[in-house]
Amino acid sequence: MGIKDILQLEKPLLILLFGVLLSHLGTYLVTPMLPIILKTDAGLSIGQIGIVLASIAIAFQVGSVAGGVLADRIGRGFTIGLGALIAACGLIGFGLFTQFSLLIVTAITMGFGTGLNAPSTKAAIAAFASSENQTTAFSIRGIAANIGTGSAGLIVFFLLTGASKIIFWIAGGIYILLALQSWIFLPKGCGDVPCEGIPKGAYKQAFQNKPFMVFSFVTIFIWALYAQLSLALPLRATVILPEPKNVALIWTINSLIVISLQGLITKRIIRKVEPLTALGLGILFITIGIASLFFAQSFFHLILSGGVFVIGEMMILPTIDSTISQLSKGELIGLFFALSNVVYGLGEAGGKSAGGRILGVGENTLTPVFIYTTLGLVLIVVVTFLKKWKPLRQSLQQASSKENKPKDAPRLPSEPGQHRTHPVNRWEPEVFFRKKPRTE
Repeated sequence: MGIKDILQLEKPLLILLFGVLLSHLGTYLVTPMLPIILKTDAGLSIGQIGIVLASIAIAFQVGSVAGGVLADRIGRGFTIGLGALIAACGLIGFGLFTQFSLLIVTAITMGFGTGLNAPSTKAAIAAFASSENQTTAFSIRGIAANIGTGSAGLIVFFLLTGASKIIFWIAGGIYILLALQSWIFLPKGCGDVPCEGIPKGAYKQAFQNKPFMVFSFVTIFIWALYAQLSLALPLRATVILPEPKNVALIWTINSLIVISLQGLITKRIIRKVEPLTALGLGILFITIGIASLFFAQSFFHLILSGGVFVIGEMMILPTIDSTISQLSKGELIGLFFALSNVVYGLGEAGGKSAGGRILGVGENTLTPVFIYTTLGLVLIVVVTFLKKWKPLRQSLQQASSKENKPKDAPRLPSEPGQHRTHPVNRWEPEVFFRKKPRTE
């Protein structure tokens, strides 16, 4: 994939992909440093930090639902810009306030704004891409996301002094730029299709899908464990690093690992084993990565822990999404992925809230190691039994025999769950619960 492939994409797609880069750049300027600044500048306890981070996750889910409705009724471009502007207000608020109650309001504002923005961007990419460019567009989207994530870590490391609050103003400015480009350059309304509502009975079909519901329930706990890195790693850095801001480099290194190894792991592991076997392996790696943080005594050890974690992440993200794509009904794949985002949010919010309490109570002890390791091992056992559960096995076997299944499992980069890509190869994707019409 080269510059020629990128230039062949439609202009709205290029705008959207640049917006993906901007959103990840703005988000990851803040993500590694937020727990550190909340602890050192605002003086919050670890438990309070967990509540602030959980508030972002919960508000994101509310924003996602609202974004789906707005995108279908008033258009994707406007919704993307509105979400970016609201997120900018939340980010700037973190640079202004230190009172716990105001930080909760700020977190909710940021989460709601990114919730409006992220799913609208995904739906817009699926809608604006021509059938021959869909695979290219989503592949480039992953690259753009990792460029933004990696660049954010470099900016924090080389340009900022200490745990500076200026990152919130910079991130807010980036999201304002994203809002302006969306309102100015993206097509108005819903593009070439009329803005419509949600068809009746769409949710009922999803909730009656027992394998999907059981699998989703299990993934809530997987996401809760997965969410611990973004909380535990920065807080651990404040203990062992003379300059805690250097932790931002770990996110840059993780992005480079994903860009280098995701294709290899997909080819050598994910495509050669059963989905739930790959999922179990992923859980094992993220458990080791998180637990090893509490034994780390240097920056190198933190990098090593992050590297082990991201290997598991590269197995978990595409496996969960490919499994959901197989459990869903083709014409309702958008709905199933929307519900999977809600599940992610529940796990992330619960995980960060509980993680803050665990780290607060077990500070300077190995209690967190015991709890995270136990949860990881229990999840591996549950996934092993789930692999043998007949209804789920039959659903996956039936999906694998369908002629219209995606040619490949989706290749997903390391990025925030709310920005996760869904498979579109050979599918006629639904655009926020409305099926995109076929072009002759």
